Amino acid sequence: MIKLSVACVIDDDLASQIQTSNARCTRAAYDVSVVQALRGIYHKVTLVSVGEDNKAAIDHLLRLRPDVVVNLAYASHPLEASFVGLLEILGLPYTGSSPRGIVLANDKTRSRHLLKAAGVRVPNFVELVQGETTAINLPPPLLVKPSSLASSAGINDDSLVKTPEEARKRAERIWKRFGTTALVDEFVVGREFRMSMIEATATSIKPGAIIEWHFGTAKPGWGFRTEAIRINGRVQRLRQVTRDLADLPRRKTEELAAMARTAMKALDIRGYSTFDLRMDDRERVTVIEVNANPGLWSGSRLWTNPSFEATIKKIVAAALRRE
Repeated sequence: MIKLSVACVIDDDLASQIQTSNARCTRAAYDVSVVQALRGIYHKVTLVSVGEDNKAAIDHLLRLRPDVVVNLAYASHPLEASFVGLLEILGLPYTGSSPRGIVLANDKTRSRHLLKAAGVRVPNFVELVQGETTAINLPPPLLVKPSSLASSAGINDDSLVKTPEEARKRAERIWKRFGTTALVDEFVVGREFRMSMIEATATSIKPGAIIEWHFGTAKPGWGFRTEAIRINGRVQRLRQVTRDLADLPRRKTEELAAMARTAMKALDIRGYSTFDLRMDDRERVTVIEVNANPGLWSGSRLWTNPSFEATIKKIVAAALRRE
């Protein structure tokens, strides 16, 4: 056992499930796997729950004064970046990205402009703001999605459209449901991948793994992940949606890793991240989304190379290097 005092910050709505290792939802299952790994590695692991009012959690952390904070709280929540800012003010080493990295990764519009300036290929897109008239001069097909939500939230089967008029109707739905702007992307027909990146040393960020999504009932190149596919196992089975380790030549893997390192630097993302990618029939890779502080799960091949415990150790070591 490594003699470190670890505080693992979790969302209070999941606290009872995590404390009893009785996960009843995906979010809890992810966090349970992290907590179990931490308890198998480190001498002292204390759970700290946090909610809308984080004062009690901050007081708890101040009393503990842990060697490191493993931050699993507020994933894709508006409070995520500000909570990390508090950890910085308190001088507590923490896992994952800085407040700036989280804000930029969660803002698809701003992040894409920065990625493009850094030489990373992103989709051609238009942002539609409620109450404003913006021309959509993009060739179809077009994919319409929320501008500030991750994990396929707000993406449905009919989010892939052929005309600007259809795109505006989908944008109106996003405005009403989420209260956020909508992005109209030029859809990349091709293969879809997800890649994990892990900070291995002070000077080295390496891919954990690259997986490929397969959409069995879709026309080749036209499948894409929707909100229903993400949350509904029955939909996954009906549409024969699977994912496996990607079969890519070494040169392409190295190209993707180099591109991801450039993207992480441009967005100030550190510790660990995931990238959603599409590759067309000319093998041109487009970054669809960058995720700071993505979910960690022992059941995912993204995080088990060579083992989930080894990944957790690297992520914690990265936090301690920034002490």
